[in-house]
Amino acid sequence: MREKPAFSMKRIWLTVLKVFLLVFVAAMVVIQIPELRYDLGTKTPVAVADPGELDAKALNGSVFASVKGKPNFEQAFVYQRYGLGYTYFILEPYGLRMVVRTFEKVTEDWRNIDTYVGRLRSFDDQPFSYWIEEIFRDKYGKAVPEDSYFLALYDAPALNAWQIGAVIVATVSWGAMLYLFFFHRPKRRSAPVDLAGPYPEQDGKGLKRAQ
Repeated sequence: MREKPAFSMKRIWLTVLKVFLLVFVAAMVVIQIPELRYDLGTKTPVAVADPGELDAKALNGSVFASVKGKPNFEQAFVYQRYGLGYTYFILEPYGLRMVVRTFEKVTEDWRNIDTYVGRLRSFDDQPFSYWIEEIFRDKYGKAVPEDSYFLALYDAPALNAWQIGAVIVATVSWGAMLYLFFFHRPKRRSAPVDLAGPYPEQDGKGLKRAQ
């Protein structure tokens, strides 16, 4: 009986596919870690009163913050994505160092608001940051500074049952796939025995030899 080669193209591609699936599922879990860290964080907003205080606090990651400032709607725009419209504007006296996003329709009454609450993080950490930066450059001829921040209004930390369930399912699936792909060894079934014969005792020559 010919032995199967230790390495074959079929086995190599199958191993690559297994590794890809493990990496993909692991990435889904890793992506959710910052979200869970924010949702499990403090529910009391960090107060930011001016640009100097923004630098002094040296905020890392995502924090629930209350930022004091006045909106500048002269440098605002609506960004359409997946059928949804997001309004972006900046806060003074921060300028482009504080870019704010809201799902709500902005009205003139917003000019009377002097404090904005939401999720504060680095500008580059927001979704589609490269598109937003390009719009500011093309529309107003201004570049977003490297040390700028992004404030998502009304995004308060709160646990989401769907998010937790997705992380649990993905983690269990990853562990199950790892076991099945690289540790599980199915038992080999032995070849069935043909009980119908023929056997030497049933053969004429066999009977003679037996006698």
